Amino acid sequence: MQRRKRTQKKKPSRPKQQIPLLTLRSEKRCNAMMKNNKVQLSVGIVILILAFLITIQFKSVTVNNEQRSKQNLRVDELLGELKKEREQNEDLQKQLDALTNDIAQYRTDAEQETDYSKFLSEQLRRAELMAGFVDVEGPGISIQLSDIGNRSPGLSASDTLIHDEDIRRIINELCAAGAEAISVNDSRIISTSAVRCVGPTILVNDTKMAPPYVIKAIGKSNQLEAAMNLNGGVIDNMKVWGFSISITKHKKLTIPKYNGTVNFSSATAIETVKGAKQ
Repeated sequence: MQRRKRTQKKKPSRPKQQIPLLTLRSEKRCNAMMKNNKVQLSVGIVILILAFLITIQFKSVTVNNEQRSKQNLRVDELLGELKKEREQNEDLQKQLDALTNDIAQYRTDAEQETDYSKFLSEQLRRAELMAGFVDVEGPGISIQLSDIGNRSPGLSASDTLIHDEDIRRIINELCAAGAEAISVNDSRIISTSAVRCVGPTILVNDTKMAPPYVIKAIGKSNQLEAAMNLNGGVIDNMKVWGFSISITKHKKLTIPKYNGTVNFSSATAIETVKGAKQ
């Protein structure tokens, strides 16, 4: 038997798939949306960048404002301190002016007091000089006295000795002749000095002395010498009796100050009221 040939039926060809219109529109819409998203993304990025820049700028402005505020505050503080310094300087200047005026017044007072102090010093020096409380020097004479060595007939032993009365009389004559300072054996004679005999010696200012006695006197030497050489005067009479006496003039003599003390227990100074009658 002959085999029948199978006739293969042709498969029907698939018709071409057609894209629906809705899908195309969706795709276009998606593409458009993607583009929009990209644009929006770009815009968003730009906005973020702008926001960031604005934020930085704001912070910068804020910082600058704060710095300016701090600077302004510092300037205010400095101005306040400067004002205080000026006020203090003004106060110090016032104090300086006041002190300057005080110093000027003190200087004026000091000059016046200096003049018065000089006056007081001169008066004190003069008082010390007159009282015999300072060493003095100047022209004058010296008188040396010694007892009678060889006693003449008719003279007692006492007649050959120099007595306190003889020295007192010489001192009185020197004062009358203008002597400014007198000493006996370098013991200064002052207003309270006492000259008296104690046995064979003479006591001057509580100091025992023995011959020869040296009396010094500062003053006008010619005048003092003339007073001592008067005819019939103290020295002349003593020479008649035989006492050894020599008088020497000096261009400069030194007489020491009084070394004792002067106490006033009863006498007090009387203060006189200025302008009152003496």
